[in-house]
Formats: sequence, C-alpha cells, structure tokens
Amino acid sequence: MLGVALAELIVRMIGLPGDSDLLFNSPESSPIGLYVLDQQTRVIPAANFSAQVHSLDYKVQVRTNSLGLRGPESVDKSQWVAVGDSFTMAVQVAETETFSALIGDATNTHLWNAGVDGYSTWQSSLRYQQISKALPIEGILLTFFTGNDFHDNELFPVLKNQPLPGTVGQPIPRETTSAWRKFLLRNSYIYARYRIWSHRNEIQKQQGHFAKRWKDELSIFTKSGSNRLQGLANQTQRALQDLRRATGNKPLMVAVAPPAFVIDEQRIKPTLELVGLQPEEATVEAPQQKVIQLLKSQGIPYCDLTSALQAGQQQTDMYFSADGHWTKAGHEVVAKTVTECLKNANFNPG
Repeated sequence: MLGVALAELIVRMIGLPGDSDLLFNSPESSPIGLYVLDQQTRVIPAANFSAQVHSLDYKVQVRTNSLGLRGPESVDKSQWVAVGDSFTMAVQVAETETFSALIGDATNTHLWNAGVDGYSTWQSSLRYQQISKALPIEGILLTFFTGNDFHDNELFPVLKNQPLPGTVGQPIPRETTSAWRKFLLRNSYIYARYRIWSHRNEIQKQQGHFAKRWKDELSIFTKSGSNRLQGLANQTQRALQDLRRATGNKPLMVAVAPPAFVIDEQRIKPTLELVGLQPEEATVEAPQQKVIQLLKSQGIPYCDLTSALQAGQQQTDMYFSADGHWTKAGHEVVAKTVTECLKNANFNPG
C-alpha cells in the first residue's frame, strides 16, 4: 500500500499529458439522472435534482430547481439567462463560482444558469424559449464553444427528427459505472494514466466511435480543415439567426469560448497528433475568427474570451488537466471579461 501511495504521489507530481482532457472521459463518473429526455431539445437537466459530481480534478455539489436550472428556486432581482453547453452548466465548480453567478454578483442581477452538456446553438435557442415562458427574462448570454459547437450545429437538425432513445422525462440511457471504477476515476492518477494510454491507442488505431468524430472536430483548427470550417459556418449562421429571432429585441451577447489547447499552447501538439493532424498546420484561432465574422454580419454583440484567458494562463491554469473545462480561476477571468463586454455594449443588467 505504501508503494502504491508513493507511485500515486509521483504520478500526481508529473501531471497528465496534454491530450488528457479528450481521453480521460470525466462524464463517466457523473451522477445518473442529472439529465432527462426532452421532446424539443432532446435533453434537459432534471428538475429538483441534487447530487455530488466527483471526478479526478473536482468534487462539487450540484442542484437544479423546478425548471431544471442550476441554482435557487426564485429570485427578486432583474433576471437574465445564460445558455450554452457544458461550459455554461459548469459542474466542475461550485454554483457560486460559475461565471454566471459571478457576473450576476458584479451586475446586481441574477443570471440563470441554463447550460446543458452537449448543447448546440439550436438547442440553446429552444431552451431559452422554454425558460422565457416561465420567467421574466430580460437578456440572454450565449456561450459559443468553438471546440465543437460548429459541428453540433450541423448535427442537431438531423438528430431532432430522430426518435428519442427512451421516454420523455426519463434519464438519458447510459451504461452504469461500477463502484470500483468510480472510485478510481475520482481518486487515482495512476488509473487516469492507464485510461488515457488505453484510449489513445484506440484512437490511433481508429478504433471506437470517437476517433472519426474527434478528427473531424479538430480539423477546423488546421489549414487543411479550412473548407470544412466554411461549410460548417453556414449551419451556424442559421442557428445564430434562429436565436436572434427567438430573443426578439431583448439584449443578446455571445461569449466566444476557445478550447484548452488554444489557450495552453503545450496542448496543441499532443491534441492534434492524437487524431492524425499535423501540428505545423495549426490555425487554432480560425474557428474563433469565423464565428466572430458571423456575429458581426448579424449585428450580434460578442465577447471574445481568448486574450483574457491567454493572459490568465500565464498566472495559473485556466482549464482542468483531465477535464478541459474552466477552473475556478478560469471562471473568474471569464466573468470579469464578459462583465466588461456587457458594459461596453451598453447592456445594463440589474
């Protein structure tokens, strides 16, 4: 036991490889029941849910209210809503540490956290429409994650016409994780190293359903993927137009969020090589520039988070090593940056 403990300590000191956020698969340790099937969006957070989300980098208590929003049941402040994917839901940090909560504190408003893991812009629009029927929403903040939102926007119009994999209101189907595996997922860097090694071998041998998808998603961050990015931009443009129509004349701000390897340059080479892409062809800010171009063409105010996160990375990690989402420090930088963007756009929540 002493030997195992010493080995664990050594691995923790060494740290994890630069492609760990793709290969570790933190969601496998998340609580079953957090998400349920929904006819319109396909998946929404369960109402009145409470459980601990525990993975290698964090241990967080997560709750939802009767509308499936992360946070309290009601508030007596001006109300905005934050929509987007897992970067908005942010189960990696405490409720009060999310950028939505911090922006609310800074602007004397309540920014409802309506994020849902895996959401496209299309789904974020639908989720806003659901929430706005129940709450007096005065403004909307969308987080657009350049890592996969382009592809999700292409995929959802196809998925929405397919049958749900279960009954509406029931938890999304998923394989159960054994108790011993959960324990190792949550506590062991040695096991994390093994999982990362095993998944890397599968990807490099083009085994498993993630191999092609990841290469497709990451290709738009290289010169050879420029045509693919342009093709995806058309569907994203339509998704943004749909969100703009849904929100009407209410204030709408889009925060453009880059993946970890754009901010931490040490991750670029191992991430691209993982799926057979050439690091020397990297054009990591191309997707960010493309979505900003789309937003400008539609007159939608935006907030580019890249420079602020890059500056923050010089001081401390903005992203978790085995997860790829923002750390507490990352959320603080995002909140400060978006608050300033709201001010510059003459949006005055609260």
